[in-house]
Amino acid sequence: MTGNAAAFLFAASIALQAADLKVEIQTHFDEACQTKKFMGAAALTVDGKTIVSLACGWADAEWQVKNTTATRFSIASITKEFTAAAVLLLYEEKKISLTDPIGKYVPNLPDSWQSATIHQLLTHTSGVPIYTATSDGKQENPDLKRVNLLAVPDDLLNLVRDRPLMYEHGSEFRYNNSGYILLGMLIERVSGLPYSRFLQERIFDRLGMHDSGYDDGLKIVPRKAKGYALSGKELQSPVFFDPRLAWSAGAVYSTVQDLARWSEAIAHGKLLNPDSMRRALQVYPEAVSQDNYHVPAHYGYGVVLTKRFGHALQYHGGGFPGFNSVLQRYPEFNMDVAVLSNLDSDSDVLPSWILGDGLAKIWLEAQPKK
Repeated sequence: MTGNAAAFLFAASIALQAADLKVEIQTHFDEACQTKKFMGAAALTVDGKTIVSLACGWADAEWQVKNTTATRFSIASITKEFTAAAVLLLYEEKKISLTDPIGKYVPNLPDSWQSATIHQLLTHTSGVPIYTATSDGKQENPDLKRVNLLAVPDDLLNLVRDRPLMYEHGSEFRYNNSGYILLGMLIERVSGLPYSRFLQERIFDRLGMHDSGYDDGLKIVPRKAKGYALSGKELQSPVFFDPRLAWSAGAVYSTVQDLARWSEAIAHGKLLNPDSMRRALQVYPEAVSQDNYHVPAHYGYGVVLTKRFGHALQYHGGGFPGFNSVLQRYPEFNMDVAVLSNLDSDSDVLPSWILGDGLAKIWLEAQPKK
């Protein structure tokens, strides 16, 4: 056999393996959809190239409009990745220091909040009371229903201004939406721009994320999925949740392709410099918890750092009524998995992160052992 023939057969074998792998991933996704416990979209990319991009279920069940890979979804707390990146852009411009107290920039905060540093807000170690939860942290704050949406973000923090700190600044980790609201207020005060405009001009437009934006709860967003809950196998409309209630902690919408583009861009220095990325992905001992598998996980700046299937994983998930989402990155393989669903995570659904894990596992197990 000539060298050219051998090379051709080797290339053909690789192509066949890749095709088989795509079929396996497609099958896994289809099986999830067939259970009726998942609907939404997913994308798996490697080295910035799409391996699979898939969708199923209804973007609008009433009008029987199907989800596609171009459907826009509320991404909920994945928004925190963008808020953290916006803060780091201001840090790179030397407009702030990450050790600065938030009270230096945001006025009229309770005395006990003012000395919380920007770093502590980014890592959920500030101890500031959580506006989305009751004081014992066990239930959603019922007073959210009475927020004046025209007074967001101030009225969000007004819900907890009279509560004491949960713990001393920097002493422990507790996932905290209030901290990321304060960071959104910081972005506005320092940049002089509305939070939504800062994200649009400084991040989305710059990276070509044309299907991403801030959902103000009022404007019509073309191709955006409606959110649903699941009762048995029947779709239901969930309790309405205005995205403004999440503001800089969770009001962004996007697509699976835009999120893959974001993850690839942020990992390869297309937005933040090496110093910012080092800080974002650093393990901070005080910001430790457990991931969904009870494996130790650390929170960097807008990203969870853990291990999955024996490999380093950087991810963030999200969820509020009608939607749940995850964005995962395996840096060792330059692989990104984005899964967005318009089903309520509090109902009997297959969560986006479980489906994302399944897709990632198929691809990882097919890779040559290092």
